[in-house]
Amino acid sequence: MNVLENERVTAFVQRSREMKYVWIGFLFFLLIITILLSDFIGSVRIPIQSLLEIYGSQIPFLSHFVPHGYTLAQEQIIVQLREPEILGGVVIGASLGIGGAAIQSIFRNPISEPYIIGLSSGASLGAVASIVLGFTIFGIYTQQITAFVFGLSVVFIVYFFALKGGKIHPTYLLLTGVAVSFFVSAIVALLLFTNINLQGEVFFWLLGSLENINWTVLYPVAIVVLITSYAIYLQHRELDAIQMGDMHARSVGVNVERTKRITIFMVALGVSASVSISGLIGFVGLVMPHLSRMLLGGSNRHVIPASGLLGAIFLICADDIARGIVPGVVIPIGIVTGIIGVPFLMYFMRKLTGGRYEG
Repeated sequence: MNVLENERVTAFVQRSREMKYVWIGFLFFLLIITILLSDFIGSVRIPIQSLLEIYGSQIPFLSHFVPHGYTLAQEQIIVQLREPEILGGVVIGASLGIGGAAIQSIFRNPISEPYIIGLSSGASLGAVASIVLGFTIFGIYTQQITAFVFGLSVVFIVYFFALKGGKIHPTYLLLTGVAVSFFVSAIVALLLFTNINLQGEVFFWLLGSLENINWTVLYPVAIVVLITSYAIYLQHRELDAIQMGDMHARSVGVNVERTKRITIFMVALGVSASVSISGLIGFVGLVMPHLSRMLLGGSNRHVIPASGLLGAIFLICADDIARGIVPGVVIPIGIVTGIIGVPFLMYFMRKLTGGRYEG
């Protein structure tokens, strides 16, 4: 009887694991469909045949066999405008989703996200300072580079202020991040108050946008996000143990402080690179890890890739709404993610207060 029970349990676990991979495969397929459909959204309508021909012309060794019935204007719209914007949404959404899953595991707090460690305030200060003070040291990339550098710098400041006795306590790190973020945000507000003529440009950056992403800025950010996301995924077993508490993690042989340092640094690096080209986009890193846990359970082996896929899908859809809701106008994507994200947050808060949340 015990043998039969063990076989049934083993078979159930195997089926459950297989279903999780099916879900991840489905999310990947859904992401591809979302990318393809998003190319049709815009002020200029491009026929599906022309779109497929443009896609085919970009595939090595296949372009010679693809008919070129599209116009040069259509090719430029797809290749130079829509593709980098959409793929930028994939990269940024995945970075925020994966970063959110990792940070929630470290803090063991379901309402934490990458911005909680000072990323958003630091990136804001860097971008706003470059705009207000007229920095041009890095040419046209000054705003992105200063946002990236300031975002990382504030995270390091938060980390070292929260470091006590060579250890990081999640609650202390959280409180330090909130305190430093308020202080940096006050400096940003002071810069805006004293330079009212530049508030329009800064305001658009603070609410986020994918509109101005091009291939030149996307390539290095995509490489950084790919490397950091993989590094975070390699920590999935350690993060699972830390979710159960630091004492439990140490009892099973996890170097807790080393795992936290690596994970926080990788999240800071990936998310800072992402927001440096898009501005601040909220709620992706908060909501998507919860949704992936609802679908796939609590193991980061599945939650991390699922959070990345869901973040990418969500951000592309939000960008489609931002581009299409008002004809001829692209509204900041942060407005869309906020409108959609707040009801999700309220829903999760309700589950938390009801005692039914499983993170």
